[in-house]
Amino acid sequence: MITTSELARLAGVSQSTISRSLSDHPSISFETKEKIRKLALQYGYVEHKKGRKTFFSGEHKVIGILVEDRPFFDDLFINYTIGKLISKASKKNYYTIRLPISSQEVGSMDRLREFLKLNFIDGFIIMHRHFDDAINQYLSEMGIPHIYLLHCSRNSFEAVDMIDTDNYAGGYLATKHLLDKGHRNIITLTSPWREFEDRTNGYVHALEEAGITPRNDFVLMGECSYQSAFDTICKNEKLFKDVTAIYVQSDIMTTGVINALKNKGFTIPEDISIISSDGYDLGAISNPRFDSVAHPISELADLAISRLIENIGRTKTQSPRQIILRPYIIERDSVKEIK
Repeated sequence: MITTSELARLAGVSQSTISRSLSDHPSISFETKEKIRKLALQYGYVEHKKGRKTFFSGEHKVIGILVEDRPFFDDLFINYTIGKLISKASKKNYYTIRLPISSQEVGSMDRLREFLKLNFIDGFIIMHRHFDDAINQYLSEMGIPHIYLLHCSRNSFEAVDMIDTDNYAGGYLATKHLLDKGHRNIITLTSPWREFEDRTNGYVHALEEAGITPRNDFVLMGECSYQSAFDTICKNEKLFKDVTAIYVQSDIMTTGVINALKNKGFTIPEDISIISSDGYDLGAISNPRFDSVAHPISELADLAISRLIENIGRTKTQSPRQIILRPYIIERDSVKEIK
């Protein structure tokens, strides 16, 4: 066990700063308190107070999940994945707490600091669609383990722990699935986020490999939401007179596409074939049930929880790892074979 004088030497502060930090004195900054607390945890400091001994222990067993604050139905895939994370964490005796925090929102960094002052979160899983440099830098400086799950480009972020699906391969597989069924005129509906950029690049690659020149007007852009997808299809109705298939890059967008096409008099898959991307249960309860490129969500969640707990248990920072899983096709009722 370690003394306060030894803690002071390790932390590079005075012994009085150590005492005030461990008693949570308001004159000491949170960052200094956290640094000293971690050293106390690492070296097994025991505090003697009023006849009681308090052993500093890191066994809080709570994982924070950082997400962006979006409408529930616009992010069903995120909510589905969070459900898997909660299940996987509970099996390893960890609690989870969902925190809608992003540095792009005013006051979010202050809220994150306030949560950390409560001193019960061991690490974070970050599920932001945009890389949050401010949060990453802050958690790294504080020595708090964190893992990025989903929404990462296949060619970026080698300096962080990341677990994701190969979205480029997903776009390629979806388009190849339609090509193998005889379709040549294929539209895609995408969104302005990095995983969608990878999916679009995979779509282009599959077309070029089949000897088809990609058309710019066949790449439709919209927000990743039901309403945006519905409106985008209605605005581009004329395109579908020459098109036999569409690759929609998320399941929630696909429900908007199906309803918009039905409203315009198209039948699926007789007139227009559809393949989606995500692969959770939404595709199985749609009418028609739609084909989808599926993320191995259960495996992704298990890897994220296991990797984070592994990092929480370490006293020294390890080199970051990037784990990229391959998606797969779920065939249902929304793609017609053209002979």
